[in-house]
Amino acid sequence: MSRTLIFAALCVGLAAGSAVFAHEPGHDHGGAVPEAKVDAQGHSSFGQPMPAGAAISVADAIDNSDKYVAGPHKLSGRIGKVCQTAGCWMVLGEGEKSARVFFENGVVIPKDAAGEAEVYGTLSVKVLDEATRKHLAEDSGQDPSKVAGDSKEVRISASSVVLKPVS
Repeated sequence: MSRTLIFAALCVGLAAGSAVFAHEPGHDHGGAVPEAKVDAQGHSSFGQPMPAGAAISVADAIDNSDKYVAGPHKLSGRIGKVCQTAGCWMVLGEGEKSARVFFENGVVIPKDAAGEAEVYGTLSVKVLDEATRKHLAEDSGQDPSKVAGDSKEVRISASSVVLKPVS
């Protein structure tokens, strides 16, 4: 087999692998700049307007996931990690419970977002392969060489996010 053919096959394989991961909801490192709407209380909102009503704590939703996995819900918690590559995801947690929030429709948030947040989205549980886990570790500024194996992760696919000022 010629080197040109091997090189072409390698390029096609790499492109296909990148395309598969790029189609993960909200996981686009396109370099978009966050566009926020700021309300009178100083809350910054991104994406679709946040529906009215009280939010469910992310820990409560995780503990009762069978009840909250169907359909979108308004969830609240504290921001943990944020994607340092593009702001295309964050970890929303409460106590020992957390979920990774991927934003729909190209929504991104500031990479330095901190404090409390509310999201409107659908809860799910995903199995992450090692390559995806390494990529997410790198996105959050961690050493991907310390990641091994597959794992389950609670996810939220969100159309709305409201960041509350750090108090």
